[in-house]
Amino acid sequence: MALGPTEESERLLRPLREFGPPAADIFQPMPYSSAQTMADFLWPRGLHSYWKSTFLTGLHDGLFDAIIDAFAQCPARETVVVLEHNGDSAFDRVPEDATAFGHRKWPYNLVITTQWSDPKLNDISTRWTRDFFDAVRPFAADGVYVNYLGEVEDQLVHAAYGPKYDRLSELKQKYDPTNFFSANHNIKPRLS
Repeated sequence: MALGPTEESERLLRPLREFGPPAADIFQPMPYSSAQTMADFLWPRGLHSYWKSTFLTGLHDGLFDAIIDAFAQCPARETVVVLEHNGDSAFDRVPEDATAFGHRKWPYNLVITTQWSDPKLNDISTRWTRDFFDAVRPFAADGVYVNYLGEVEDQLVHAAYGPKYDRLSELKQKYDPTNFFSANHNIKPRLS
């Protein structure tokens, strides 16, 4: 997503567009709400789903073999596996302690979004996702992305914020001591 003058974006995109006809060209001015819904077709409403996600320490030997081998056994065609690249950008130029979001040193995030329509596949799809996750665990970093937590457990919320959790808990105690805002991946108020 680019922010700035349209003319500058057009200048930067020109070499890519002149290289050859693109399979898709969606670079255009649009409202943020449109950008946020562009991939909704990958995760349609009404499906059963089970997600697992982890940051990766890098693209190491064996990672893609593990992904390909696991995906070859996928029980549901609606499943989407996403490998996000976060590094070498503004993402990792922000100091680690500047925001609640952390884990800026890990350049990739793997998201396994298993989806299926037949409820008879509940157990097999969940088990497959966990097995896939176990297969890539040797390449996993020691943190998780809070927006991709499939299961809301205190341990995972702690992992999402790492050493910042205690500071956030103190802020929660100060501004929301009754834990009124708790319908999320909850940081509990620190009890004195």
